[in-house]
Order: sequence, then C-alpha cells, then structure tokens
Amino acid sequence: MDRFTQMKKRFGFCFLFSFWLTSAAYAEEKALTFAAPSKALAQDTATKNGWWTVGLETANNASFFGRNTAQQYPYIAASLTYTHTSGLFISAMSYQLFNTEDFIDETDVSAGYSFKIGNRFDGLVSYSRFFFGPNTPLVKSVTSNAATASGTLDWKYLLTGVTASYIFGGSSDLFTVLDNSRYIPLQNLWKGKNPVGIDPKISIIAGTQEFAETHTVETQKKKKGLGTVLDPLNPIGNGNGNGNGNGNGNGNGNGGTTTTSTTTTSTRFKVLNYSITVPLVFSLYNVDIEPAYRFALPVNRLEGDESKAQSFVSLNLSYTF
Repeated sequence: MDRFTQMKKRFGFCFLFSFWLTSAAYAEEKALTFAAPSKALAQDTATKNGWWTVGLETANNASFFGRNTAQQYPYIAASLTYTHTSGLFISAMSYQLFNTEDFIDETDVSAGYSFKIGNRFDGLVSYSRFFFGPNTPLVKSVTSNAATASGTLDWKYLLTGVTASYIFGGSSDLFTVLDNSRYIPLQNLWKGKNPVGIDPKISIIAGTQEFAETHTVETQKKKKGLGTVLDPLNPIGNGNGNGNGNGNGNGNGNGGTTTTSTTTTSTRFKVLNYSITVPLVFSLYNVDIEPAYRFALPVNRLEGDESKAQSFVSLNLSYTF
C-alpha cells in the first residue's frame, strides 16, 4: 500500500470520527432530509427562510442503478444542502474512494423542488450534474447529468415510492425505481424519548443499460492503451477481461467485440436489480444516525458486465440547523 493511499484512509477515518463528535456536541434540534421535512422541524423553523443540512456517509462499496465494479471501493462522502421553506433546495456532495489515485473521486451538484399534496403524498423533481476525477473507476463516471422525478404515497400499510430518472451526457438511459417500505418505531419498547426505529425497504430497479455497456468498453480501452490505471477493476486471469465470455482473461484483445455484441440489448428496458435494505434510524435532537445493511442482486447483465450480488454496509450521519 503506497503512502498516498494510507493518507487517504487516515484522512477518511479522522473526518468521520471528528464529524460524529462535533455533531453530537452541538445537537439541538431534530434532523431531517430536504425531501421529507418533519412536522417538528417545520414548527421550529416557522420563523426561518430555510435550513442547512450537513451530511456524512461511508460505505463498503458504491453502486449505480444496480451495477457495480468487480472490486469493492469503500468510500466516504460529505454533503451540504440548503432547503428553502418553499421546497426549493440546492445540494453538493463529494466522494472520496479509498485505494484510488484521486483525492476527490466525484462531486455531485443538485437543485430541485420538493412538495406535498395532502397528508399522504410527497413529490420531488431535481436536476444533478456529476463531476469525476480523471482516474475514477466508478460505473457512474460514463454519464454527467440526471433529471429525476419521484413521488411517495403513504397508504397506511406501506410507504410506496416511484422514481423516474433520465441520465445523459456520455451515455443516455432511462430508469424507474419502485420502493416499498414501512417505518417501525422501537423506542416504545423501552419508553425511550429519542426516536429510533427500523425502516426496511424492498426495491426493484428497471431501465436501459447503455451506461453499463459504455463503462465496460471504456475500461477495456484504458487497459489496452493507457496503462494500468483501472487494472484493479479486472485483474488478469479472472475470465472477464475481454467482454465476450470466452475466459481468456487477458483484458486487451477485443474491446470492439463488446460494443458490437451488446448494442442491441443495452437499449432494452429490463429489470436490472432487486434489493432489500434494513436501516436503523436514530434521532438525537437535530442529528440523525442511520447505519444500514443492503443486499443487492443484479439481473439481466450484459456481456462483460462484472456486477455481482453484494452486501452493502453503510453509515449516514446528518446535522440540521
């Protein structure tokens, strides 16, 4: 392990630990996300024009609409969001992957509008712009923009959400995500004062796969002509390198074959991923702490796509003021 990678890991751990300490020390109100403001916070901020949310997230790997790299890339990400009382919001989030050459591997900037219809429906529309480091291995790096619309309906027994996203710039794809969840409070079991509960969710992702095809081809081109920047994605001898499934594992023989064999299927709208997520949600004044476990099963993969069933473990912290 080189000195730069060691420095990135130490910085990530120190950043996570210091954020947890400062958030707990200055907690005064209940936290929220911009997409779903709480009634308590709405009352507390009745005299304000809006509120800020600082967030921190860490996980053992990243994925993009059900697709991931063969090698896991643990990461840490920091975000800052401003939400106006009208529902308008703007947000920025930066990711640092461990074991990569770039100090900042990805930065996302988003703007949008959240709204409510009645007491049971929440809606959201947004636009996001993605920026990536020159050596990032992320599947998401083959695109640069996303337009999203989503809605959630609380019909008592379940909270059902539907999201439609169109990504463009580099590759163009359309996705839909169906979520079904239900928050289960736990603090009543021991008469606790602070809200705590689990929020299990089942998700189905469907869409086209031009992004997955493009990432496979670009990875092979870089391995063939630009050295070993992305070699950790596809170690020699793993049988996937050339994208045609013939098991030669050299990763440098026929990137063009991958393009030809998958073009006709990458634009078909199919189910891409099934997943189940079990987060534990804990609120302490204006700090939210959310460790979570997610199991994701990719289906209908293109040739050369190295995505596989994986378990994801994450921790999200947010502080609202």
